[in-house]
Amino acid sequence: MEYKIISEQFEERIGNLFDELRSGMAEREDARAFGAMVEKKITQNWEGICHELGYEAVSIPGRRTIYDFACKIDSTLFGFDVKTKDLDSAKYSDGGVCAVGNLLKYLANDKGVFLIVEFGHNKAGEKSDARDLEYIRIAPFHLLPKDCYRIENLGTGQVRLNYTINQVWNEIDWERPYEEFFDIFCDLTLTHYKRVKADSDTRIKSIEDFKKNNYAYFRFSK
Repeated sequence: MEYKIISEQFEERIGNLFDELRSGMAEREDARAFGAMVEKKITQNWEGICHELGYEAVSIPGRRTIYDFACKIDSTLFGFDVKTKDLDSAKYSDGGVCAVGNLLKYLANDKGVFLIVEFGHNKAGEKSDARDLEYIRIAPFHLLPKDCYRIENLGTGQVRLNYTINQVWNEIDWERPYEEFFDIFCDLTLTHYKRVKADSDTRIKSIEDFKKNNYAYFRFSK
């Protein structure tokens, strides 16, 4: 499947919806409201975008799905997750994507393609609350560079990105098969869970020792 062509098709059509933001007519929104505005505008135009490209639009999903918009291309489900990236270097961005289990279920069980739709935006000026859209990048998650992925200990494991799609655009492996991605991702996941288990065992022992010593003194064992 021509993932790069599909990504660029949607990038162009979605980009057309936001041409006014590129020309200085920025929405007067903070970063969070900017993201809500982006999702609303795509929602309102999603069926038209898919129809124009000759793809089958899928109903906008509920909040439990890992994607915001979806369509079917040659009977394959393509789910698009919108991420708005504040390019202000002083602002923190955790790069959060979704839970490990939800991602694997979608890719392996549903045989779907998961794409990140990244909107890079910045303040229009030092004294302005307006936002300017700097770029839009779209790429399938399973094709990103290996060092882009990380997992952190939130619940059953939260998938995060170390870099923006824009930063790694020229390093994307557009031909990578799913099996190769699963090799990369499962090794990363196993390393994470083994580390979490070791940390958990240490913390359990610390609490047990605390109880044995009649709660006299507490510290986490190393």
